[in-house]
Amino acid sequence: MRLSGKARRTRGEFSVQLRYQGSARHMRHHLLREVNSRYNCVIRGVPATCGTTFSGWTGETSSRGWLQFPGTGEGAWSVRINYTGQPMFDGSVTIVGGSWQFHFKNGTSLHGTVHSGGTVIWPSDASSDIGCGNGVAIVNANLSVFGGGLASLSGCLHDLPKGTVIPPKVWGTFNF
Repeated sequence: MRLSGKARRTRGEFSVQLRYQGSARHMRHHLLREVNSRYNCVIRGVPATCGTTFSGWTGETSSRGWLQFPGTGEGAWSVRINYTGQPMFDGSVTIVGGSWQFHFKNGTSLHGTVHSGGTVIWPSDASSDIGCGNGVAIVNANLSVFGGGLASLSGCLHDLPKGTVIPPKVWGTFNF
């Protein structure tokens, strides 16, 4: 669903869930690029990968797939995650934190943290489909909105086989 151009919140709605004036909305989003700023780290005593960053724009194709830049031109977003596990077919990673931001064309910005416990799950191989297309992973993450409120991110990540999908693509929905 495309943003109407006004991102306003009412006080009562914001305390439970971020909503756009009067009703819940969600933003489809698409990958601009994966920024290779990741590095090895340790989180709560466990080896992890930190700083993996995805950035993108709003919009979707008629089949709800990845849309090339500039998309609808209604906004741009960035998500930076930390995770444990290894990205691979028949595998998964667990998100253990991070941050996000969303900037809308009308000047409104939202930002917050990525909660631990989200997942990225890949199919068994490049020809298997678990809901996003052959060889494409499913992504789910819960978010907090700065100032109060919850949000979520759900979608698809096409990044394997490593080095063959350039740039990696991600598409899905921010639920505010």
